[in-house]
Amino acid sequence: MQAAGDLGGPVPATNFEQVVMMTYPDRAVEPSHPGAAGLRVEKEHVGEQANPEGGLQPIGQINQENASNGIGTTVQGLLADMLHKQTNSADPAVQSAEGQDQLLGVTEGHDLSSNDTSSGSDSGSSSGSELDTELGKCFYPSIEALENSRPPEVGMKFPTLEDAERFYSTHALLTGFAARRGTNYKRKKFHLLCNRSGKLKPAQDLQRKRKVNVLGSQCQAKVIVKLHNEQWEFTGVKHEHNHPLCPSPSLTSFFLDHKYLSSEEKLFLRVLQQSRVNPRKAMNIFQRMRSNFGNVSSSKEKDTSNSQCVDQWRKENSDVETALKRFKELELRNLGFSYTMQKDEDNIVRSLFWTDARSKLDYEIFGDFISFSTTYSTNRHNMPFTPIIGMNNHGRILVFGCALLQDQKAETFKWMFQTFLHVMGGKLPKTIIIDQDEGMVKAIAEVMPQVRPRLCKFSVMRKAQEMLGAFMAARGNMNAELHGLVDNSLTEKEFEEGWAVLIERYDASENEYLRLMWKIRKRWVPIYFQADFYPFVESAGHVERTNLLFKDNVLLQDSVEKFIEQYERIQESIVKTEEEDTLQPATEPAYFSMQPIERHAARIYTRQIFLRVQKELYCSTALNAYEIRGGSAYRLEKVFNYKNPEFDRNSFEVLAEPGTHVFKCQCAKFTRDGFLCCHIFRVFTQLGVTEIPAQYIVPRWAREFREERLKEHEKKCSKRAENKMRCAMLLGKMAGIGKGICMDGAKCGGFMLELDKVQERLATTTEVNPRK
Repeated sequence: MQAAGDLGGPVPATNFEQVVMMTYPDRAVEPSHPGAAGLRVEKEHVGEQANPEGGLQPIGQINQENASNGIGTTVQGLLADMLHKQTNSADPAVQSAEGQDQLLGVTEGHDLSSNDTSSGSDSGSSSGSELDTELGKCFYPSIEALENSRPPEVGMKFPTLEDAERFYSTHALLTGFAARRGTNYKRKKFHLLCNRSGKLKPAQDLQRKRKVNVLGSQCQAKVIVKLHNEQWEFTGVKHEHNHPLCPSPSLTSFFLDHKYLSSEEKLFLRVLQQSRVNPRKAMNIFQRMRSNFGNVSSSKEKDTSNSQCVDQWRKENSDVETALKRFKELELRNLGFSYTMQKDEDNIVRSLFWTDARSKLDYEIFGDFISFSTTYSTNRHNMPFTPIIGMNNHGRILVFGCALLQDQKAETFKWMFQTFLHVMGGKLPKTIIIDQDEGMVKAIAEVMPQVRPRLCKFSVMRKAQEMLGAFMAARGNMNAELHGLVDNSLTEKEFEEGWAVLIERYDASENEYLRLMWKIRKRWVPIYFQADFYPFVESAGHVERTNLLFKDNVLLQDSVEKFIEQYERIQESIVKTEEEDTLQPATEPAYFSMQPIERHAARIYTRQIFLRVQKELYCSTALNAYEIRGGSAYRLEKVFNYKNPEFDRNSFEVLAEPGTHVFKCQCAKFTRDGFLCCHIFRVFTQLGVTEIPAQYIVPRWAREFREERLKEHEKKCSKRAENKMRCAMLLGKMAGIGKGICMDGAKCGGFMLELDKVQERLATTTEVNPRK
């Protein structure tokens, strides 16, 4: 029977289930054990972050440079020949290595299951489709992650759960074991376990074809990661394994050498990952290719390879042609659906943008804030998928349109923004948040110079972790202090002075990347955007909900047509959720107090926004208010710790104008998110204010906002239709008169003179009685 760790070729279909069981061990719930006391657990923090809505994201999508959009015919033929040989032959040396890997328990694919609530049932009972899904999650670490890898420590922080998992999985790959996600507590505390943490369960039935988890050894090595203050933090670490480890320097070298691969080899490696080939097998395939055929793409073959890539692009453009047919079908079904193509000099479609009638209407109503990101996925042609995202009056995600782009150059982004604005009638957004992408920044400056783009803080800090991981690790608590400075500064002066102290304390003045972060600080640090409307972008929950919507629906290997299908499904899901939200006001919400201001908020806001406001009202009860300047200033002191505070500090100041109900808090929540903070609500309690003042009720969060804007839109449409009808009548009348007199010069001249007189009278009438 063939070993689970086969490096030599495809596994026969009859052994598929057996190989899956050996490669992906049982995801049993971690058993209780005496050794649990040995786990180092940090004291739990006050204000532990509640888990955001939605499930968890699978990780392991390869982080590569943009490769060319095709595989040379040499590689294609090589792959076909290689697979044919591997299917009909076996390499004894490889089989020997496979047996050793199996005995040492080295899992080929680093699986991080998204099913974090799985029970301890036998993995052999999984259905074929489930196993097929799990096989696609092979972990391919980035070069930066390998270079900056180090053992996990208590106190390490990450922007997202995915980043924490990727960090631990990279460490596992280098150390010689595999990591998997274990149990969780209310989706806010997760255990990342060794893949051999399960129990050893020998098969009871000798006739049973599926094997149970033969790799389980109750290994207690793990880390505990918890969501705290909008970041995922390691709060417990145990390094000791009870089984041999098998680090692979050759596999590490293989990934580090990835930056030296040709574009064809990079794309071929991506194909292997998309085809669910685990990293060890990918490495083995490359080794055999080089030993049997030499370098696939030498410098002498560069021009030929480029030509082959162009030919391949043209062949693959048939996929785009299929998508265009789908677009035409959608145009017939949805009169408001529209799409635009960007073509090159050979008339080949390079980029696509599409939207529909509902998205256009949503942008008309909620287009004050939009976000762009190219990080969600790329299709099989390496075209970045770029959804244009907004937010409705329930605080839910909207999709205003989608693009599949040729590349991430400034010119391509410029085309996308110009197309988007043209389709949306030229309306500009007020605020934009984007990835850390200079091409996108340059394009926005050219197309929308009136709008100042903001770089996503999570994107910048994630990049900083990749670039500075080893640098900051050698400087103790620098990473935590950097995050604290960025997240908790309340004034520009406080941030800038704190940055100078941080740089001096850790002797980091010569670090080029920190210099770059400082140079572009006004593009990404939250304190520089306190006066701008960027609802909930500081929330890790918002980021994860957005990731959940796209990363679970749009996959790397998808065709263009598949992207369009997923777009339709996403839109259907958005509409369904909005309909459910619209019906919620028919039911009375649960109140936590007897205060009239809480009932007032429930009458004003949509249910989802009310829940956010209600949280601020609840947190206000944990504060004491002290008058410090004759009714014009108050100091708020936290007297009781509560979960998920936006700022990790205990004192705030609120300014007030007596008699005018004008209040301003240091945290600037009202200008950022569009509703008042817990600090101002506490001052309201002090002053006996029982209703939210009108100037602090932002219309876009109101229950009737969408319906009122829809009525205005209908009136505009009706007026435009009337104007078009009048114009058609006048043109028809004039055409009839002209047809009758055009052969008579005198009549024609007289008619033109009369028209001039009518035009003069109309101009005089307009000046005396201008229309409003």
